[in-house]
Amino acid sequence: MKKKFYRAAALLLSVLTICGCEDMSEAASTASGYGTLPFVSTASPDELPAIAMTSYTAPEVRTDAPADEDSSGGAVSSAKKTARLKDADTGAFHERLEQICEENGVYGMGVAVFANGKVIHTDSVGYADMENEIPVTENTKFRAASASKLISTILVMKLCDEGMLDFDGDLTEQTGLEYYCEQTGEVKLWHVLTHTAGLTDTYEYDALSPSQRFSTNYLLKSAHIGTKAGEFYNYSNFGAGTMGAIVESITGMFFHRYADKVLFKPLNMDAAYLVDLLEDRDSCAKIYDHDGEVFDVPHWVRTSAYYESFGLGNSYLTAQCELLITARDLALLGTALAGDGTVNGVRIISEDSLNKMHDVYIETDYYGMGLNVRQYRGNLVDDRTICGHPGNALGAITGLFYDRTDGTGVALLTNRSNYYEDAECGLYRTDSAVVKAAYEAFFR
Repeated sequence: MKKKFYRAAALLLSVLTICGCEDMSEAASTASGYGTLPFVSTASPDELPAIAMTSYTAPEVRTDAPADEDSSGGAVSSAKKTARLKDADTGAFHERLEQICEENGVYGMGVAVFANGKVIHTDSVGYADMENEIPVTENTKFRAASASKLISTILVMKLCDEGMLDFDGDLTEQTGLEYYCEQTGEVKLWHVLTHTAGLTDTYEYDALSPSQRFSTNYLLKSAHIGTKAGEFYNYSNFGAGTMGAIVESITGMFFHRYADKVLFKPLNMDAAYLVDLLEDRDSCAKIYDHDGEVFDVPHWVRTSAYYESFGLGNSYLTAQCELLITARDLALLGTALAGDGTVNGVRIISEDSLNKMHDVYIETDYYGMGLNVRQYRGNLVDDRTICGHPGNALGAITGLFYDRTDGTGVALLTNRSNYYEDAECGLYRTDSAVVKAAYEAFFR
């Protein structure tokens, strides 16, 4: 088990990352301006160079789907405590955010704090557009990077709620996508959502033709790491991104349009996985990478027409990292994850699926892993289990974090940040500092 884990870790650390991978160093960007994308390898894990692992041990992985039980991420909603709020000094909190931005090289940041099903405070620091000195406001939309995975998981689990997708069934049989191979065996939905599907992010992408680049099945055949599904945890943006392909295969709708129809429109949110679906695309912040490249998101060519030209079942980029949203709206979605699955009285996920998301399948040195949900037990905020997911792509750091026991939490979005790490929890300091500041300022 441990040998296989190190072999897969060597593979993961030896390749270029794709957009939104917060477990790696700064993401590179391609000449096309699309950020880092999946790369395909023909090498077996044994042919790749070994890399010493200094601070990680082989995680324990469940071999079966969880039975119905209370989530280890906190009590189910019927047993929640009411959040105990402080009389917060919002001016001091804003000053702390400014300090965090200065310490971590953040250009622009949006923050929203929530409790008891409501957003109780929003804050903005810096610029959405440095060149034109356009400040971040409550209405500024940021690219959520890998924090998108939390929201994409809600969309996939809705299909389980509606009986369209079997949580514990063979994905290849259900979708027609070629997850099954001799190496992995049967792959189930929860394998994909816990990064135990035996998939990795692969390389040599530029050598592929467009038909290969945007063929989920072609990439699935090339992205296996040589282990059975469920054997160990291997964080894979490509693997998680295939949530989009699953939705398309089941619904017959493009993932970005499905999200718009069943989530954003019912909640009256101007949010989307592609910029051309936004009503106000000019409110999107630019992104600034560490090499000086500027990504002009309001005028991005990542449009529905482009993605739809590759056909249904080939979406693996949008679901993993492409959500465009304000901090307030991300926090509102967080109230559902931290609460009973509803946003302002509108149900977006069943409590059963919500509890499945927060059950722990894998234990790592820093967190327990659920369905694209990480649980930081006391190493992020003292005496609390903080759930959520960070994001890192193209120079920006993002995250959505919450405590299910009392429904409190915070969403943060940036358009540029350094990648300094908090050694206690493994998060980037920008994430951990904002979470700690919010809980210290607003919650008892």
